[in-house]
Amino acid sequence: MIFCNSSFQWFDPHESLKRCYKALKHGGRIGIQAPAKKDYCPNFITAIEEVRKSEIGEIFAHFKNPWFMLENEKEYIELFERHGFKVTFCKIELVKSKHSPNEVYKIFNSGAIVGYLNPMYYDVEIDEKYVVKFREIVKRSFKEQAEDGFVELIFNRVYLVAVK
Repeated sequence: MIFCNSSFQWFDPHESLKRCYKALKHGGRIGIQAPAKKDYCPNFITAIEEVRKSEIGEIFAHFKNPWFMLENEKEYIELFERHGFKVTFCKIELVKSKHSPNEVYKIFNSGAIVGYLNPMYYDVEIDEKYVVKFREIVKRSFKEQAEDGFVELIFNRVYLVAVK
């Protein structure tokens, strides 16, 4: 069994699935749980739009999205089936939870920020001043998204199980 928890989006899907298929015995299973859709987290996208519109937006325009995400279950099923798997379960679900703006920032900081502030995903140099400003804008956006002190954090997640 192979289980990918919030990591599938970081890898080339074709190479990953080819290797997973090779690693599994006949009847072996793969399960993934990962962000899905371009608007994988509308709260994060809102914060990133604030970065895009800010004084550092000109630098952010050089950011190249490193993540792989599809828009619907059919696309995920077709992807896995093209690599020899039989998909037994696939669902994209909207997951909601309430958090303080600081908690939302910690969640953002635990994953997404690794992409957004990784110099390898820019075709220009980013410096510490950019990083500090980026973080400030994102934190402010989460505070502005709060109602009664809490942000309703929304994620589009794909849950998929397939068999070799």
